[in-house]
Amino acid sequence: MLKLIKLEIKKFKLNKNVKTVMIINLIILAVLLLGVYSLKFNTKENMFRNYSDVFLYTGTIVRATFSIFAAALISKLIIGEYKCKTINIMFSYPIKRKKIMAAKLAIVVIFAFTTMILSNIFLILSIYLLNIFANFIQIPLTQDILLKNLINIFVYSATFSFVSLIPLYIGMRNKSGSATIITSIIVVSLLNSGSNGDTLSSIIIFPIILAIIGVFVAYLSIKDIEKVDVTTP
Repeated sequence: MLKLIKLEIKKFKLNKNVKTVMIINLIILAVLLLGVYSLKFNTKENMFRNYSDVFLYTGTIVRATFSIFAAALISKLIIGEYKCKTINIMFSYPIKRKKIMAAKLAIVVIFAFTTMILSNIFLILSIYLLNIFANFIQIPLTQDILLKNLINIFVYSATFSFVSLIPLYIGMRNKSGSATIITSIIVVSLLNSGSNGDTLSSIIIFPIILAIIGVFVAYLSIKDIEKVDVTTP
């Protein structure tokens, strides 16, 4: 399995995505800082009242961004290969189709989980260091808040990495990369609709249910793959 994952990463040159992820994180950081200073300049209010707000905003943006990014990865690794019929070449190898598909899905889940974890850490650390000089958050970061939110980051990143598999179902049915990405946007929008942190995603049971659905979708996509005739449209 590990060898297949490495081959897929090399085949699609996925290492180049590291640069893209870094750029996305810098853009997110810039948007957050712009929001901080814009709100303070126009209303004299703070966007971040405390570090719990920082974790809330960054976590929401990161999960939404990289869930959609994961959908784009599904489109590239799986849907695109079906559309271009290059999946036939892969399936002609003396390797079980289930293993090939499982490797592709593992890449998506690992990518989503890793980028969400590292992006959250990068953004939180950046804001913390900038706040030392700019002091736009007056309430200090306590050990309790840090520990609680680090656990949340891990749990939500793990959950959303499987939620990101849901668009695979629509993508496989329609053999459409754009449908995959649009489905991801809809799922993310539904989970994050609301205000002041009161969203469906803030109630952990909803992301967990969707994560289970994501696992089920992954199971369905590989369950009968050995019998499927991929030469038919």
